[in-house]
Amino acid sequence: MGSGSSQRYLPPRNSQLWLLAGLSAAMAPLLRYLPVWLVAVWAVVLVWRWQLFRGHWPQPNALTKASLVASSTLGLWLSYGRFQGLEPMVSLLLAALLLKWLEQRCLRDTLLVTYLGFVVIGLQFLFEQTLLMTLYAVLCLWLLLSALLSLHQPQGSARPKRTAMLAGRLLLHSVPLMLLMFLVMPRLGSLWAMPSLTHSAKTGMSDSMAPGDITRLSRSGGVAFRVDFVGEAPAQEQLYWRGLVLSDFDGRRWRQSVRVQNATRHSSSNTVIWGGDTLRRTAQADWLAAGDTALPAVEYRITLEATQQRWVYSLPLVNDFNVEYEGSGLVLGLTRDYHLMAQAPIRSRVQYSASSKLAARMSVDGLNNYERGRALTLPDHFNALTLETAERWRSEVDTDEAYIARLLAYYRSRFVYTLDPPALGRDSVDEFLWRDLAKGGQQGFCEHYASSFVVMMRAANIPARVVVGYQGGEYNQQGDYWTVHQYDAHAWAEVWLAGKGWQRVDPTTAVAPERVRKSLGDMQVQGLEGALSLGRYRSIAWVASMRMQWDRLNYQWHQAVMGFDNERQVEVLGNLLGEVSPLKMMLFVLSVGGGLLALVSLHLWWRARPKALTPSLRILLRFERLLVKQQLSRDRGEAPGDFARRAQSALPLCAPVIGRFMQCYQQAEYGGGDASTGGRDVQRELRGLLRLLRRQLKQL
Repeated sequence: MGSGSSQRYLPPRNSQLWLLAGLSAAMAPLLRYLPVWLVAVWAVVLVWRWQLFRGHWPQPNALTKASLVASSTLGLWLSYGRFQGLEPMVSLLLAALLLKWLEQRCLRDTLLVTYLGFVVIGLQFLFEQTLLMTLYAVLCLWLLLSALLSLHQPQGSARPKRTAMLAGRLLLHSVPLMLLMFLVMPRLGSLWAMPSLTHSAKTGMSDSMAPGDITRLSRSGGVAFRVDFVGEAPAQEQLYWRGLVLSDFDGRRWRQSVRVQNATRHSSSNTVIWGGDTLRRTAQADWLAAGDTALPAVEYRITLEATQQRWVYSLPLVNDFNVEYEGSGLVLGLTRDYHLMAQAPIRSRVQYSASSKLAARMSVDGLNNYERGRALTLPDHFNALTLETAERWRSEVDTDEAYIARLLAYYRSRFVYTLDPPALGRDSVDEFLWRDLAKGGQQGFCEHYASSFVVMMRAANIPARVVVGYQGGEYNQQGDYWTVHQYDAHAWAEVWLAGKGWQRVDPTTAVAPERVRKSLGDMQVQGLEGALSLGRYRSIAWVASMRMQWDRLNYQWHQAVMGFDNERQVEVLGNLLGEVSPLKMMLFVLSVGGGLLALVSLHLWWRARPKALTPSLRILLRFERLLVKQQLSRDRGEAPGDFARRAQSALPLCAPVIGRFMQCYQQAEYGGGDASTGGRDVQRELRGLLRLLRRQLKQL
């Protein structure tokens, strides 16, 4: 392309500011999930484009561009080691967009960069699908649409408000058609339901537990899941959401069974029973609760946030469960440890329903050798003082229940519940239970109490295990559902007692009984949430109400929009059309779509219609048409008075009538005559003068 041609296709200067704002806004949410080097490239390109706009820096030379290309390629390789996969491809696309934006010169480059910006807006939903992110994406779309419009408005810099308003109107015009497409387009699966990004953080419970793990998780205010109960919800102290059962202990860290960890859909039903229907058919399995069929069940539906993990949560004891939407690909199973798990990691938000019998008994008929061995095993050469003390205490009482009561009394008398416990060394249980009491008593969080309790049980030959999950939740009165936050993470113990089966024992309640009656958020624990979190200020009534309203809106957004899958679509279309068929769908789309386009077209025509002429102006047009027959026409831009004087010069015999006519016209048009009673008299005189002029012209 020659020099003159390049100048001809240079984009308007005002479009650069719109593009700078739109691309920066579209890419900003993605940068916190991607490698640091990509953030550095983004900063370099942003500063360079700004300086180019100001005219302070030149276009980058070939060496600069080659260096950035090489750096980006090396960064991609070092960050991921490959170019296949979702996350490397997102980084590659952003890097390519940034480099193309840096070298942008002509109109074609600008259009390409703008169109890629629209793609980047869609990529935002790979990482977050909240209502707030959706509103932010609309803002980015508005900015980039303004940039696209400004490419065809060379003088737009003088009227940026007009560009912005036009882009806003175009967005509003597209909303009805967008809603129609959302309703009728086949649900082929969401982009954000693709395999997870490798660098995205795993949220929620880990597959193991060591001192401090749940403490760190409890400082997070994020949502773990939301729960809708069918009917009345159980009391707060009954809401123990089972997630994982940890039986293997190495002296410091608890882990779940390897059998359960590696279970797949093809595993033996002795480990996992997959699917609610299968569970009902195999209810006679020897490890399921027996004899409790008459107990009442609590029914509920859980909306679980993405965790990148396989375990899901439920109340004890699950007797039925099913996936809300078959198209989600979620497959659930009930393990021999009585907790739910998924066939594959939870990559996106999922919904499932379950029913639980809170009073049901687990393994009441006894444990087999494998289960008993796992529930009693302790590592050698760890926590010697704990093992010695446990054997002595057990020998001093008659029953397992009395031994449990003595240990709980010990916790109650000497321990403090805190989110800031001191660090523990190799023999963590010994240090926690028996450290120097002169320092003011032992301090610990729920995992310290659960871990030490189970070790003391096993040391006394009582089968025990650690259970981790969440306890309680926050009731949202605005939406009649419960929200379980990350800070509701909790650990407790289960012990097996003859004739009773597995029994829940929460040693934390011996130290802080208010913990199971309130969430940590309600307890106003210091440092629980960040300074910008609304939850930190829940004690202020209007803030608490606003927080609940916003959470309800987010929940409804996820239910109505993000959860609108193939089954929901068929249900909605069935309610609208009856039996859904291709012919009905075609007629529905054509009629509704055509009607919407007609309404939009009518609106555009109405806005662009010419203004109504005043009565005096209509008479003036008849006056001009009359003079056209005399070879006199009004020039473009010529004032009516100037035209009348020219007509008077050309037609001297008609000059008095023309002069009087123009006098009356100016009085009616500019003196307010059209709106007054006297104005009607002036218009009557104008029409009379027009008839007189017509007669005079016929006599010439």
